[in-house]
Amino acid sequence: MGSEALRMDAFVEGGGIRRGVEVRATAEALLCDDVCLPYGDVIWLSRRAGMLLVFADRLTLAIRGSARGLERLYEDLADRIDLAELRRRIVRQLGHEVVLFTAGCAASGTIDGRSVGGLYVAAATRRALYLLNGDRLWSLAWPARAARRRPARSAERGDGESDYLVLSRGDTSLTIRYLFPEELGAVLFAASREPPQDGRGGPLELFSRKEVSPPPPAGLPEFSLAAGSLQEVAERAAANVPGDLQSRSLLPPFFFQTHFLELGETALGPLLLRKSAASTADSLHRAVEAMNAGGLQADTRAAVATAADRLLAVYQEELERLLALKRVRVRSEREFAVSAEEREQLGVRMQAPFERLWFRFEDLGAQEAELLHRLAELDEGPPDQDDGQMREAAQTWRATMNRLDRGFEGAWRELVEEIEKTWSTRLLPRLAEASSAERRRVPEWVQLTVLGAVTLLLAAIFVVFIL
Repeated sequence: MGSEALRMDAFVEGGGIRRGVEVRATAEALLCDDVCLPYGDVIWLSRRAGMLLVFADRLTLAIRGSARGLERLYEDLADRIDLAELRRRIVRQLGHEVVLFTAGCAASGTIDGRSVGGLYVAAATRRALYLLNGDRLWSLAWPARAARRRPARSAERGDGESDYLVLSRGDTSLTIRYLFPEELGAVLFAASREPPQDGRGGPLELFSRKEVSPPPPAGLPEFSLAAGSLQEVAERAAANVPGDLQSRSLLPPFFFQTHFLELGETALGPLLLRKSAASTADSLHRAVEAMNAGGLQADTRAAVATAADRLLAVYQEELERLLALKRVRVRSEREFAVSAEEREQLGVRMQAPFERLWFRFEDLGAQEAELLHRLAELDEGPPDQDDGQMREAAQTWRATMNRLDRGFEGAWRELVEEIEKTWSTRLLPRLAEASSAERRRVPEWVQLTVLGAVTLLLAAIFVVFIL
């Protein structure tokens, strides 16, 4: 099964430029218009700014397109081609020299008086610069004069081309394009020095991938848990609350839809915030840090505890409102209050779905650590280092993130069921009972005492009036 077809511009060496052709990575070959390039023929892939260079035994392609499209095509090809093995072949071909970098480039000019032109795999070592393409192999031994230049700005385009490199020595004059700045710097450094004669000279420091390549993108899966799904679950749970108890408690319409949604946003706030930060992260490394499993677990526990406190606070507010409306004595409020033991049990029940969730995902922290290790290892490695292990770790982590998201949605459903049950079986019956409580009457002996006092007072007034 192949990948999705992309519309791109392609330059087929020896065949010119083709605009808007269909490019697709199938299971066995790269298809570019009518060109079929089997993966077994590929000798190197090189991702350059705005371009992907594909080198094969008898054919070279330069494919231009959007950054996203090129990245997707490169990932599809990297999944089907063993890049580490391709690099080992090049190193073996160079006699196991210390390779500073391997990159696709365009070269033109002369080497030892012979004309050179086209797309090549450039391999810079401590001894020379090698240009490979199929059965063609050119080399320029050090030292050589090197100049890094930038063309003048184009009046029509209003921008400048990338830096290019000029190498010269005797009847050699070579211009090389598409190298990254750090790769240019490596050539400038190596070209100015005599190579070691005994092969035991100190190796030149390799330029790391992070210095010449953008960091791997976050590439997070599309999560399912969002504000819409929270509201849907809240509305369904609210419909299960007994209507007679709700009306007897004098609660307003849609009280529970709003209340349940508020508790859901409180309990799941850490996940929603971290997902938002991860989805806008400019790299996979920052996305992993944003979704930190340890921090998410601690924040979720605190958020669920806050939701439990808020539930009881809302009940207390409704109880006070109801008692004030009925003009029932304050002593009755204590009769309907939630005890400390009940508070503790409610907190445990509300935390339970999430505790079960974290038990299922207890290895998430180890997956994060492994992925961050692979990312750091890739950053510090050479630009053309195989990233297969990092991709595998990233794929595992992304899949776990997707399952965790669905797990949070399931935990939220269990949580709202517990909240609905707490109201229906424990809190609403108390409010209904409070609403039916009558105002306490004054004891009869007090009434008689007051009546007697009033009677005596009236009699005294009458006697005074007669006299």
